[in-house]
Amino acid sequence: MQRVLIALGLAAALIALALPLSAAAQQAESPPDGPPFSFPLAGRPGPNTWLYEQHYGNTTEAFNFGDEWYMHGQGLHFGLDIETTCGTPVLAIADGVVTYVDAEGWGAGPHSLVLVHPGTGLASFYGHLLRQPSFVRGDTVKRGEVIGLSGDPDLSCRSRPHLHLEIRRDHYQTALSPLPFFDMNWHMLVSIGPFVHQFQQDLSAPFRWMTLETQPAVHFSANLLNNYQRPWPPKLEQQPPESAAPTRRLPVLPAEVRVTRTPVALSGWNVGAWWHGDDLQAVYVLDALPGGTAVFRQPLDGSPREPVEDTLPAYRSPDGSIRIERDGGVARLTRLSDGAQWEVATGGAFPAVSPDGTRLLWQVVYGETVPGMPEPGVRAWVSGLDGGDPRLAYSGGGRVQWLDDHRLLISRRITYTAEIQLYIVDLDAERPEPVLLGGYENLRDVQVAPGGGYIAFYLPFQENPADSGVYVQRTTPGSLARKLPFFGAYRWRDDRWLYTLSFDASQDAHALGLADALTRTHRWLTDPETLAIRVANGDWSVSPDGTRIVYVDPEDYGLYLLEIAGDQACSSCAHTPIRLP
Repeated sequence: MQRVLIALGLAAALIALALPLSAAAQQAESPPDGPPFSFPLAGRPGPNTWLYEQHYGNTTEAFNFGDEWYMHGQGLHFGLDIETTCGTPVLAIADGVVTYVDAEGWGAGPHSLVLVHPGTGLASFYGHLLRQPSFVRGDTVKRGEVIGLSGDPDLSCRSRPHLHLEIRRDHYQTALSPLPFFDMNWHMLVSIGPFVHQFQQDLSAPFRWMTLETQPAVHFSANLLNNYQRPWPPKLEQQPPESAAPTRRLPVLPAEVRVTRTPVALSGWNVGAWWHGDDLQAVYVLDALPGGTAVFRQPLDGSPREPVEDTLPAYRSPDGSIRIERDGGVARLTRLSDGAQWEVATGGAFPAVSPDGTRLLWQVVYGETVPGMPEPGVRAWVSGLDGGDPRLAYSGGGRVQWLDDHRLLISRRITYTAEIQLYIVDLDAERPEPVLLGGYENLRDVQVAPGGGYIAFYLPFQENPADSGVYVQRTTPGSLARKLPFFGAYRWRDDRWLYTLSFDASQDAHALGLADALTRTHRWLTDPETLAIRVANGDWSVSPDGTRIVYVDPEDYGLYLLEIAGDQACSSCAHTPIRLP
């Protein structure tokens, strides 16, 4: 009901404001020159202050939930979301005059405030406030003045507390990307955001609105901008479960290491490059051909890329040997070594292959996954790789993914709270039933280690500030989550070690580090002063053998390769079990 009222209120207000756009407003796609505004929250970003939550613009979340929340904003997310705890002081970004207080039609309740900034032609909007601001229309405020307290759109102060910030033209008809108005290192902030960092891609125009810097202005009540006929990735309910990587073990790095960086591709389109498990000498990327879009293979040695597929990108098994496509209600699997094909009836869902390549997992979602609302029903099915012997493995809510060759990891959100519960299902048990691994407030970015022995995640905004941070946990029920001595982004190197990126808003570049899940220690491998690693929009990934990293640099959107001297795969210890604490 709440989302219906929000949508109706927004529609009513925007219809009332829907005057013809002037030619100047229609052409105003970028902010004017001038000094930046000040940020609406005080202090440096961090796990106990505030964190970047959702982009402005062509986000995957807006694509998934546009018909629920953003249809009058051309289907785009027309503000910037900043995660923080309820009751955090919200500051005026510039001198202004109050024009609206708790105007329901703006669609970001329960409480909101609108300021016009004289001499700029701009207005700012602050949504999801904790309570009604103590202003009336015509009041003036000063830059940096406390104008309200952050709240929660679900009125719980637990489930989704955040500030929604908009920058609009002062006629309210056009929203602009807030990013250029603030002197912030946005790519650093995005590196540890709680939501996925993707923008929704249109394969008919694959480069449009796919970076932080190129998001379009939104003209309210105009036609949808993201009504894509060839969208990628597919909607959330149609995406396959995640599949963990097979077990891999690398040797311990020596005390002194040398990290080298080489350019892979400085032209063409490099955003969103991915690996295939059977190809360690290249990454794959969507790029344009005359008259269409294709998947290209980009060699790591910088050689020219070549198109390899001219269809929608295909999902693959963890080892890269099986290609997975969907055709109506069936999934079509192709074994690349000999071209053998077979179909599996999955009800239209994409399946995921187990790490050892012997089983399929798919989930049928009964409804839409909408933040703040009860989770839709989910049924997860498991079969042999050929689709034989299908059986219901789980029925309930949440998301299901492969943990290892025979176990599933289930994440379930408790409605109207910030708690997410993790369960494990052992498919080979006599009675495969979900067993609780743990429940966590504000659980973010769960990543499964190769082999499934550990998971990593982070927990911001904990009741005890000392508990906020990055954690690792064994995937054995009864185990405890253990905090690591760093805060930043992370990716698994092997079944024990994590590569890390520093998180420091005062720096324009990251340091690369290494964390040990076994001993819970951490060290830095690089210094930003001597090797400036700048990662665009969280776009970095580790090779399938764990020895290399590719990332996109926001300064030139080139693709770069990081290699660590002496970091070679250990064939003799690849499947040696580790002693877990």
